Amino acid sequence: MGLAMKFPRAALAAVLALAFFAAPADAQPRRQDETSQKQAQTQVYLMRGLFGIYSLGMDSLAQKLQTNGYRAQVYGYESWNLIVQTIHQNYEGGHRGPVVVIGHSLGANATFDVANELQKRQIPVLLGVIFDATEPRQVPANVDTFMNFFSTKDGFGKRAAPGPGFAGVLENHDLSATGIDHVSIDELDPFHKMIIGRLTQLVSR
Repeated sequence: MGLAMKFPRAALAAVLALAFFAAPADAQPRRQDETSQKQAQTQVYLMRGLFGIYSLGMDSLAQKLQTNGYRAQVYGYESWNLIVQTIHQNYEGGHRGPVVVIGHSLGANATFDVANELQKRQIPVLLGVIFDATEPRQVPANVDTFMNFFSTKDGFGKRAAPGPGFAGVLENHDLSATGIDHVSIDELDPFHKMIIGRLTQLVSR
């Protein structure tokens, strides 16, 4: 006996409609699980500035990233080559999770060093973020999205420019009018939330 013989047409239509609308609800947790997996596979490297004592915003941002499911580690700016070697070893070992590099002051300068060296090794960078680099350079072509938070209040911050072949998204956020200075620019929660939101958006694409 066919399905139509067992159920009145109205009841059959209701069952089919319920099945149709249930599918997206079931797909939503799967998408969330996939995003969580990508977050756990994301390598986030943060670099402090001079002496490692004036960039505590890097530590608080790392903690927030960890709370949101990301693997985040904080280094001194002088360890940028170690970061490159770690990413390269992971990549050679088959890890293809997103790479994120963030830095403040001299650590922001070192962000360019990391990105440029990874470009030579043909390793992509999903997101680069700098806070008030003292010597900003061009953003290399292997970077997908680059966010530059800067202030001219102390005479350090400058706009970042795209390098040859760069086809990603480059954002220059000039915070000079807010009175934020070089020391405090990396510590503010609204910008941390902006970065985490942008990273989550990129990872879940």
